[in-house]
Amino acid sequence: MLCGDMTIRPQQPRELSADRTKRGSAPGHVWDYQAVRNWRATLWELGGDMLSEPVKEAFLAEPPEWVVGDDLSWLDRAVKRGIGRHLDTKAEVADRLRDTFTHLRACHATSTADVSAFYAQGLLPLDVDAANDQARRIFLGGEFPELGEEDLERAIAAVGRDVREGRVWFEANEKSLVEDCGHYLLYGGEYLTGVVASLPRHRDYRQVLKGRGRPTMLICDVPLADIHPATFLEFVGGALEILFQDLLDWRESQFIPEDRGAGFCIRKPLAPEQIIGHYHPVRVRDPLIGGW
Repeated sequence: MLCGDMTIRPQQPRELSADRTKRGSAPGHVWDYQAVRNWRATLWELGGDMLSEPVKEAFLAEPPEWVVGDDLSWLDRAVKRGIGRHLDTKAEVADRLRDTFTHLRACHATSTADVSAFYAQGLLPLDVDAANDQARRIFLGGEFPELGEEDLERAIAAVGRDVREGRVWFEANEKSLVEDCGHYLLYGGEYLTGVVASLPRHRDYRQVLKGRGRPTMLICDVPLADIHPATFLEFVGGALEILFQDLLDWRESQFIPEDRGAGFCIRKPLAPEQIIGHYHPVRVRDPLIGGW
């Protein structure tokens, strides 16, 4: 494929260790949200006077009942008591983080028989019509004579297309994705799995999808410019929650809590060069049937 007089070559697949501690740190322009130890000092520094010692002391002197990231009024009050200023702390810190980082490290889980395709074309937003055609090829090709076009059309209508179409989904908490959301790794895309789950219950047709591909975790650096500002604010709130909760617990988190999901989507393709690498999880919990 040519662009002007330059040849664009597909990226070569890069297999990574399943142990995230063995992959090395993300580059300085990438916010690896799950690795708290890598950004804790940076966030305290970026916070400047908003997260200064007087603010910490004010927070510890009158700690809130709940330290939560979605409502930082508790932190805004500590800032007011500590430095005498009324601020929207979350928005201020978000602006400073955007001046420091250009990408957010996250994961995309899938089941595929050809991982090289992602390195050639990147991650593409869901094309519902293409997914429906895939369902027809699998389930209306003669292997399942009990199913007809009407069955599939009813299943497609039951799922709908508005929630997922045109989006690429990611998760910033890798361990949560493996342990709590293994259906992406075992069955593939959630839309297709949902359509299959809505077929007449002659059997659990979802199990037909299982094993057609290999569980694959793609490690990606997603441009902050492609992430909705409200979504980015949620990440900032979660990070500040962790910092100040650590002050109360007198500890320093190494990673975000394992049970805290951090899913988000973008509405455009992720370029191949933004896929850092992949690995194939060996043990994946199946939430659809329970167990590993």
